[in-house]
Amino acid sequence: MSRLPENFASAQNVTVADDEFLAVSEGRIRIRIGLVAFAFMVLIIFIRLAEIALFSSQDHKRQIPQQINTTRADLVDRNGELLATTLTTYSLYAEPRRVWSASEAASKLAAIRPNLDVADVEEKLSRDRAFVWLERGLTPKERQAVFELGLPGLGFRSEPKRVYPRGQLASHYIGFTNVDMEGAAGTERALQARLAAENAPDLALALDMRVQFALADELSKAKEKFAAQSAAGVLLDIKSGELIAMASLPNFDPNKPGATSPETRFNHASMSTYDLGSVFKPLTMAMALEDGVADLTETFPVHKPYKVRNKFIRDDHPSDVPLNMAGILAESSNRGTAMLAQRIGADSQKAHLARLGLLDRVPFELAESARPQVQRRWGEMATVTVSYGHGLSVSPLALTAAVGALLNDGLYVTPTIVKRDARNAVQTRRVFSEQTSQTLQDMMRRVVTHGTGRKANVPGFGVMGKTGTAEKPSLGGYDQKRLVTSFIAAFPHSDPRYAVIVTLDEPQAVEGTYGYATAGWNAAPTTGKVIARIGPMLPGARDTQEMATLQRERLR
Repeated sequence: MSRLPENFASAQNVTVADDEFLAVSEGRIRIRIGLVAFAFMVLIIFIRLAEIALFSSQDHKRQIPQQINTTRADLVDRNGELLATTLTTYSLYAEPRRVWSASEAASKLAAIRPNLDVADVEEKLSRDRAFVWLERGLTPKERQAVFELGLPGLGFRSEPKRVYPRGQLASHYIGFTNVDMEGAAGTERALQARLAAENAPDLALALDMRVQFALADELSKAKEKFAAQSAAGVLLDIKSGELIAMASLPNFDPNKPGATSPETRFNHASMSTYDLGSVFKPLTMAMALEDGVADLTETFPVHKPYKVRNKFIRDDHPSDVPLNMAGILAESSNRGTAMLAQRIGADSQKAHLARLGLLDRVPFELAESARPQVQRRWGEMATVTVSYGHGLSVSPLALTAAVGALLNDGLYVTPTIVKRDARNAVQTRRVFSEQTSQTLQDMMRRVVTHGTGRKANVPGFGVMGKTGTAEKPSLGGYDQKRLVTSFIAAFPHSDPRYAVIVTLDEPQAVEGTYGYATAGWNAAPTTGKVIARIGPMLPGARDTQEMATLQRERLR
């Protein structure tokens, strides 16, 4: 057995020691390399954070729409009742790139915000975008509920929101704003600059909400009772031009303008144009008197057939005897009106209509004002048909302003939606003489007491008026089964101040109307109900002479 050298053990120990030294050295090198790499990674992170903080924050902020700081004046009615105001609300947005789980966030949000669609929210949160809107118009309580979810990537922005505490009432008159607080319809649009001005005071409108409610309520009842497609009404102070009430049905909620159909946002009182029928006849009577082509004593052979060119003019209720001008108006004779129109002539008729504002849009503040539909060829036949309200389509508001001028001592006052003050003084233009005006006041009073408008009479208010029934145009002529009925009224007779119109589109005959769907059976009684409700609210509405007569009768 051979023996190892004596120095083998010591040599072996040296080798082991060298290996251990090398391993420790290599370990220290690896640690140093790791520390350097870690420090380099930390340095990169700090550099990136600094870059984001210094250079990207403004770009990030630009992705989020700027805060809306718009202030807007309140709208109030003529008595100071609030119509529109601005409240602070909160809009919920998300930064999708910061959202951890789109599906989880969408589910949690939909659980407390039932108006949100889970799939839609999840899709928005999954986008590769810096900003998306989720919901606008949250109350403080709703905002807090979302905040307590603790979801990353969600944020809020306080925004002003226009609120209409009266809901659907006077919605076409008041209008509404868009989400950016800019007027989109009605008064809000028409007076945008005035309402949005810095430190603008509350704006008082000519509107009286008490009257507006009564008018809208009676129109709603009539629309339902007579199954009409739509209904419209206007109350105008003919001395000041103030538009006290204006209603159009169907209507909408200005707090939710996008949640309704476009048809309900259409203002039939000022935007729809109709052949309004015999409500034009008082204007024809006034033209004849003004031009001196007829007087009150002359009688006209309305009991006989009357032909213009190749067309016979017919009366719905033919008279058995000749009638004077007052009788023609009271009995609503087309034949008598046609005879007068031929004497007036086309040129004079058009000139009168132009002065009355019936050949152009009503020049008041609202953009919702339609131009009339005027015939291109205005010959003898057009002159005759226009005289009794066919062949010229105008809005109910336009006719109310025209008849109001006739009864306001012959002075036209442009309608206004703003309550009159020193800055908004009344301006007038003469369209008829005072004598013609007073004569028509008496003639229109007789229509209500002895003629086709008896169902509109309201004791104590001296109502003047005129019925109007017109067939709607159709292919090849007029459709006798589709009617537009109107009643134009004014009161009091002793000193006319208010004009009101009620228009029903395609009313139907109902029980108690004996098969008739004409104005005397629907628009006239509706107008009477309106006057009975609003008359006690309005200054100067009662007829002093009639009230004195009624008082004397009570004392007998």
